[in-house]
Amino acid sequence: MGFALAVICGFRFELRPEDEVVELQAEHHTAHVCLACLTLLTVHHRVYHMKVEKVIVEMAERRPLVAFA
Repeated sequence: MGFALAVICGFRFELRPEDEVVELQAEHHTAHVCLACLTLLTVHHRVYHMKVEKVIVEMAERRPLVAFA
């Protein structure tokens, strides 16, 4: 069993098992999202032609509210 990661997705904070978290990279930025948010991003990209790269950069630049050790 993998470790649980604290993940800040686009709209929420969650604890997810390591195997349910995906690392996305764009323009030298990294964001971690759960599989549900990955699905949401994929659908919006395909249906609405959303620029996922811009969303990843925005998510990566957010500052966490609480620091974890």
